Amino acid sequence: MTGYGHTTFYLMKADFGFLRIAQVLVRLNLLTIALAYTMNTNYLFYYFAPLVSLWFLIIYATLFVGSRFNDRIFFVLAKIIISMTITITFFTHTYLLEELFNLLAKFCGIHWSAKEWAFRVALDIWVVYFGMLVAIAYIKVREFRLSDHPRWNTVRQGSIIVSAVALVWFFVFELGQPSKFTYNKWHPYISIIPVLAFVILRNATPVLRSASSRFFALIGTCSLETFILQYHFWLAADTKGILLFIPGTRWRPVNFVIGTIMFVWLSYKVAGATGELTSWICGGKKKVLPTSAPPVSVQAPQATEEVIPLVAQNGEEEVEKREGTGTEGNAPGGNRWIDRLADGSSNKPGFRMVTGGSSWGEKLSLPVKAAVCVVVLWIVNVAWPASA
Repeated sequence: MTGYGHTTFYLMKADFGFLRIAQVLVRLNLLTIALAYTMNTNYLFYYFAPLVSLWFLIIYATLFVGSRFNDRIFFVLAKIIISMTITITFFTHTYLLEELFNLLAKFCGIHWSAKEWAFRVALDIWVVYFGMLVAIAYIKVREFRLSDHPRWNTVRQGSIIVSAVALVWFFVFELGQPSKFTYNKWHPYISIIPVLAFVILRNATPVLRSASSRFFALIGTCSLETFILQYHFWLAADTKGILLFIPGTRWRPVNFVIGTIMFVWLSYKVAGATGELTSWICGGKKKVLPTSAPPVSVQAPQATEEVIPLVAQNGEEEVEKREGTGTEGNAPGGNRWIDRLADGSSNKPGFRMVTGGSSWGEKLSLPVKAAVCVVVLWIVNVAWPASA
């Protein structure tokens, strides 16, 4: 989902500005960094946020280089192959990573395990690039209208059958492994199977495509927080124990229900808070969701800068900077759902208009604020008794 979502955005919007980089990285890492210090843990302990941050930067760098030629599919495929080669080489030969981590330990007081981090990255190293390829394929299918081809229904039906068989095979294979360590050797190569099979089956019929779950939609808006907070709320003792609200092991089912309700509620509230803090840190004038309603005035609107929240892959909430009048989607044929997917202009429930900016945000530019935050984190990290 990380590979698919970011690739779709950058290929269709071509917005490689610093604003989006800052918003994505702050949104992903704000809670993780805060917990690393306040809970006296290691940043890589919450490996999900560091992983999706790393892959975002890799995808950005891959598509940014020679971005003016991104409309040429073979050029983009060549960049992906080069990026894949460099990434695999770097994380396979861990001595390069060890040297980098030694520099971080010497000058920043950061102590990370190169072996553990290389393992985390390598575990899903292929699926991200596969997501990028799926994004390219989907865009080209829409561009060349391949779904109108006479044989499209045959291909669609065949893919549904293959996906159903593949999904069953995957679960049988996974459950048949003697241990998770044995399965880990296969995971980088076969993890794409259940993901792609589920996506195809989810969109197999109009009924399946239109069906949704409000509960899982809610979880999707705060899935980043649920992953991070589970270490300190759902679980306990840094994942070595289970948090009990009612003493006694015989009350574990009741504890599970109570804990889950509180855990989801807390994650949802923290997700809203980190979203607000991201807007405050990164600035921006006003956050307004676009509407499909017709314009109320025929006067030419003034150009404004919009920062639009959207729920992206892996549960992280991102924001996008748009320049324009905010009414482009009202033109006939100009509000296709694929365009809304790329620019995040879906009308999601729960979003509201807020006022961005502050005295700090108005006085300092975003790059300066980012530099100040990095310097402050460096000073705190070096001076921290138990460095995170």
